[in-house]
Amino acid sequence: MSTIQPRRWPIALVRVLAIVTLLQVLLQAALAGGFISGHVGYLTAHSVNGSVLVLTVMALGVATVLLFRPGRGPWWPILLSAVLWWMVAIQVGIGFARLVGFHIPLGASILALTGGFVWWSLSYRPRRVTA
Repeated sequence: MSTIQPRRWPIALVRVLAIVTLLQVLLQAALAGGFISGHVGYLTAHSVNGSVLVLTVMALGVATVLLFRPGRGPWWPILLSAVLWWMVAIQVGIGFARLVGFHIPLGASILALTGGFVWWSLSYRPRRVTA
């Protein structure tokens, strides 16, 4: 039997993109708070960052696929990143529709899911596979 060393670059990519995603989500909350406090110009930055966040989460999804193959990592982060992408896409849509009653709790859910994903990515240790 031989031991196959897992590739380390895919989890590094997932970690970086997960952290960037979390920072963008936190920025979204800060920009929303600024807008609610009366800084009307923050709404444009909130809108732009939300649209860029859709792309960042899409890149995170690609990174989770690379973690699975060729990285020999778990499959479920692909599903989680797909759910996160849909949540963010819906969030952008309801934000533009000004459905604040649903927009704020969904934003909190996105923050929680992203925070959990960052925690997992930083604690994940690839294991050697015996072939």
